[in-house]
This record gives sequence, structure tokens and C-alpha cells, in this order.
Amino acid sequence: MFGLSFFEVVVIAVVALLAVGPRRLPGMLRDLGAWIKKLRKMTTDVRAQTGIDDLLRAEGLHGGLNELRSIMRGAPAPAPTPYRPQDDPYANMEIDASREYPPEGADAKGAIPDDLVEETPMDERPSEPKIAPVS
Repeated sequence: MFGLSFFEVVVIAVVALLAVGPRRLPGMLRDLGAWIKKLRKMTTDVRAQTGIDDLLRAEGLHGGLNELRSIMRGAPAPAPTPYRPQDDPYANMEIDASREYPPEGADAKGAIPDDLVEETPMDERPSEPKIAPVS
């Protein structure tokens, strides 16, 4: 029941008996049962008004509902369904290598980070900077 062992349920019952007392415990358990009944009725009404069960069945997820209900009842979870690979959505797509490795710029295939480039001494540098033509 709810993943609790018999010993844990006995400990909870003894603590409740000591905290509440033997005279008030049956009344409190009755009230707890009434609250649980109201809660279940409210959730059933909400599910009926929203139609969520029908939507899930239409989407093919009704098996998930049954699995969730069985888990909530304390039954062991069913074995997972085996993985079935789907068709590759990118099978018919052409790969544009120029977008992956642009011919120039920071992301170019042969780009070297600035901290790895050797500095040339000032006297070896050309006097005029070379400007590449704009294309």
C-alpha cells in the first residue's frame, strides 16, 4: 500500500494513536475517508467536464492512462516498450558544408585563435597594411 511496509504502517498508526488519542482517532479516520471521497469525486467530475480522457485516447495515449492508474494502485510498473527507431527525418536533406565550415572568419575550418598566432616584430612588419578587395 503506497510503497509502505507493514512495519511502517504500524509505526504511523501508533504515532497517530498517541498524538490524537483513542477517542478521537476513529472520528478523524472517518473525516479523512470523507475528504478522500470528495477529492476523488472532484477529480472524476473535472475529467468528465474537460474530456481529457477522450483527448488522450484520440492521441493514442490511453495506454499511458492505464499504466498510471496501475502504478497508483500499487501494481508494479509494466516493462517499457522496446525502442523502435523511426525514419531519419534528415535523410533527404542536402548538407551545406559551407554553412558548417565557412571559407573565412572566426568559424572557418582552418582558423587559428589569436593567442596561438606568433607575433612578428615591429621592424619586420610591412609599412602599409594590405587591404583585401571587397567583393
